[in-house]
Amino acid sequence: MGKPTLSPTGIRTDLVERLRGKTDADDRVFDSRRVNYETEELPAITVTTLGGTDDRWSIGTLLAKHTERLAIVGDVTGEDEAALAAALDTLEGQILDAVAGDPEWVGAFDAVEKVDSAKKLDDATGDLLGHVAVVVEVHYPVKYAPADEPGPLDSVWVDTHSAEPAGADVSNRPVLDHEEG
Repeated sequence: MGKPTLSPTGIRTDLVERLRGKTDADDRVFDSRRVNYETEELPAITVTTLGGTDDRWSIGTLLAKHTERLAIVGDVTGEDEAALAAALDTLEGQILDAVAGDPEWVGAFDAVEKVDSAKKLDDATGDLLGHVAVVVEVHYPVKYAPADEPGPLDSVWVDTHSAEPAGADVSNRPVLDHEEG
């Protein structure tokens, strides 16, 4: 499949493609979709970027280590709580296998430092729904382009005024001639 482009958008869209067809969600893997699924659409997965941070390697450098956090949220439904819990466990395992178990994807980064997951059951709508969230933290180097520099100094304009500064003592002062004696 190839390594992802190292940008938040590139990583997210690459994850969507890597997950399609490798989980029970099949091709219902979406890029940053708002989660308003109908039960007929489940199981489904949404991949979003949560944000990132940059750590400069040194003062004045344009190089930084970027940390990006991504969330992979899987939604499932079940006949009863036991079936729902099993579906959540299965989907979580499939997501982890497709992401953390892919050496090409993991190898695209300096480090895949964290892979956290959490599950939640929801019966507020009358349907038994479950959510599994897998948060992945990846690190990779970035180099920022330098700002445009103003260019070489061609000339300097100096403007002078003959007026005396306000409050300055400009009285005549005697000057000694050292040659006289």
